[in-house]
Amino acid sequence: MKASRGTLSGNSLVGILVAVAIILVLVCVFFFGSKGGVLGIHKSARKDNLGITVPGAVRDAALDADCQHNLRQIRLAIELARDTNNDESPASLDDLHLPASMLKDPIDHKPYVYDPSTGIVKCTHPGHENF
Repeated sequence: MKASRGTLSGNSLVGILVAVAIILVLVCVFFFGSKGGVLGIHKSARKDNLGITVPGAVRDAALDADCQHNLRQIRLAIELARDTNNDESPASLDDLHLPASMLKDPIDHKPYVYDPSTGIVKCTHPGHENF
């Protein structure tokens, strides 16, 4: 008599493919979110509706911190320029000779708004009004 070996059928391949498909869907939902709750995931609590997933929220929090850092550095550069130019603000942010990447919001890459008459620089991204 022959010893019975485990037989593979078509169902085991289908089962593996279904398991892989389920895992891929879960990974996609975790990393990319559902873009507005299509798959039942809640919307973001942020004003810009970014950061739906955990990695997305962490990434966007880091970009928020980067924006705050950029604005703080720009404001310090404006103060230094005022000290050297008899309390006159620079005409534009380009006069500060800072890197071009520092003069834009890291999330949507729009340039910061600068008012030379007051020396105030602001970010226009939703949620960054108080930075």
